[in-house]
Amino acid sequence: MSRAKKLFKNRWLWFGFSLAAASGVMVGGASWWAVSQSQQVPEFYTRARSQSAANAEIARNQLEHDVEQVRKQSLQGGHWKASFGEDEINAWIQSEFPERFSRLFSHGVTDPAIAIQHGEIFAAARYVSKSWDTVVSCRVSVEMTEEPNLLAIALYDLKAGALPLPLDPFVRKISKEAASGDLDVRWDFTQNGPIALVKIPQEDPHFVITPLVIESINLIAGQLQLDGRGGADAASDYEPRGPMHRFVSYRQRQMQ
Repeated sequence: MSRAKKLFKNRWLWFGFSLAAASGVMVGGASWWAVSQSQQVPEFYTRARSQSAANAEIARNQLEHDVEQVRKQSLQGGHWKASFGEDEINAWIQSEFPERFSRLFSHGVTDPAIAIQHGEIFAAARYVSKSWDTVVSCRVSVEMTEEPNLLAIALYDLKAGALPLPLDPFVRKISKEAASGDLDVRWDFTQNGPIALVKIPQEDPHFVITPLVIESINLIAGQLQLDGRGGADAASDYEPRGPMHRFVSYRQRQMQ
């Protein structure tokens, strides 16, 4: 073989090795970046999880007091109002999550927490598996719908750490896991993405008001504010207030 052919061949060999090496560096760099991004923890989650055991107990007691006040309101008439702080909600989540969502708990999802900021709920939980140890988070907005107790919940910025995750692949799994916790979740597919439609039962053994119908939800400065009505005519007298979600692909007969 002539020297020119050998040189040409070696250059292609060198080029091939260089390309493989560059590819390896890019994949390795991307993997390192993905891992490092997945290790970041949202500030709101760190703050929410820093609640001491004593403060959590105070929050649980406050929650019981607020729920009792709602029950007393319901005895005086059909309408009721309630306001719950994010510390109260987190205390309730921490005590209820392992039992109500035992399937998620057994699959490595632990330590859920929320914060309420800028008219949205910021939610997160730790997820641990053989390959991952990260905090999965998202932003949630809530709107009323024309159907009593059917809440439209939009999920944004789903992330593992700071690594963005697509929502669409999780739609079916979210419905399945919600069902295991006695939550009925359907979906309305819109141009802005899938909207979770969560059906809140009007009657439940844990409710202090039955039937219970929610007519308004406000998320203001660390507070979840609710108001609605109870009694036999609550559903027929339903008058939603605030932002309303208009159905796109969803049809009401689906949940009847």
